[in-house]
Amino acid sequence: MKKTVFALSMTLIMLAGCQPSAAPVATPMPTPLPPTATPLPTSTPVPPALSPEVRIGIVYPLSGRLEEWGQEALPFIQMAESDVNALPETIAAGVRFRFVVRSSETTAEGAQAAVRDLVENEGVQVIVGLPLSMGLDATIAYLTQHHVAVVSSASTAPLPNLRQPDIVFRIAPPELYLAHTFAEFALEMGYRKTAVIYRTDNWGPRYAEEIAATFRAQGYPTALVPIEPTHPQVGDYATEVAQLSARVAELGADDEMVVFMVVWEGEDLDILHHAAEDATLSSVRWLSALLYPTFESGCFPSACFPEVREFALAHDLWGEESHPPMNDLVRRLWGQAKAELGREPRFEHVYLYDAMQIAVRAILLAGTEEGDVVAAAIPAALAGYDPATGVIRFDENGDRASADLAYYGLFRNQGRLEFRHFAYYDAATDRFEILLEPVPPPIQFCPEC
Repeated sequence: MKKTVFALSMTLIMLAGCQPSAAPVATPMPTPLPPTATPLPTSTPVPPALSPEVRIGIVYPLSGRLEEWGQEALPFIQMAESDVNALPETIAAGVRFRFVVRSSETTAEGAQAAVRDLVENEGVQVIVGLPLSMGLDATIAYLTQHHVAVVSSASTAPLPNLRQPDIVFRIAPPELYLAHTFAEFALEMGYRKTAVIYRTDNWGPRYAEEIAATFRAQGYPTALVPIEPTHPQVGDYATEVAQLSARVAELGADDEMVVFMVVWEGEDLDILHHAAEDATLSSVRWLSALLYPTFESGCFPSACFPEVREFALAHDLWGEESHPPMNDLVRRLWGQAKAELGREPRFEHVYLYDAMQIAVRAILLAGTEEGDVVAAAIPAALAGYDPATGVIRFDENGDRASADLAYYGLFRNQGRLEFRHFAYYDAATDRFEILLEPVPPPIQFCPEC
């Protein structure tokens, strides 16, 4: 059982503070920046087998539904390209790395078209990005068939075809890891039974079952209540909430009960709207796999339930997100990206920077662009790199094995509701830390991404 540490002082935190179209995206080269990453292991020579120009593909949602988020990645792409070409090993090998960028258009079809274009027309054998599980799921069969090495920057879905040994690596913490750790956190806080209300898609059932399995492994009772997904609309879940209430009552609505939501934006508001009117569900603790920005207002485009904000506050409704450590590399990347964008970017693009660094270092170690060989070199390439997103270790499936996490919820600050961090999980020590005073999140993520 993990140990919970109650902080005696405020924790210091980082950063003070698919359509079948694959149009090229211009990525102008910036003034080279001095590389800050650790050099490659000098014990591994670079064979003279690389082309003078090595092309690596990037597939990213630079258009479509997530265009605004995707465009935030451009400064990170430019900085990574500059940094890897300034590596001593790159210069010594007499090569230059060029990243060929294609938009997935935020669709599965767009991701397929982009991947085919990069492989068949640009001749790339290594691709990075593919941050959406939708796109990676749609392309993994093609990528495997054509022996293309992939370092995916954010895809975390628990789909079986993404969780098997192959030449695809995912460097964001995967969903089943998040679900298991969240359940462990609930157990550490003293909860001994749980009911999970979840959406029936490719994500919800597996995430919910991982939570339940973690409780059952300790001999504790669980209940699972499914809902039909309605996002981006808001459905009426009165019937499902009534079922949830009945199951919670069967297990016992007391201080040992916790309810998890594993749903999307808008769906959560309707569920809590009905829960707030239910005496049983109003008497227990609630947690949520994700907390969306709409919680601050209680409104979604097709519905408005402002009362859920008070429910969330009263029931300590917390969500879970990554909590990358502070380092000089992140400060540099963040500062320059913010200056170029004129606003705060979301943190997922730092994973893309790491993916680009890892791909280049694996190619240099392998001495070839052949996908199978590059993929085999990726774990060794990590040994010589200090990632911006913290220590990266891969499991047997090529997924990130662990990561630091934060638990966040609504906080009333001088009458205004905002998100704050209430607790942290440190993967190195396997410990949870509950803060005596919640602190503002130093960075932002894109829950929908």
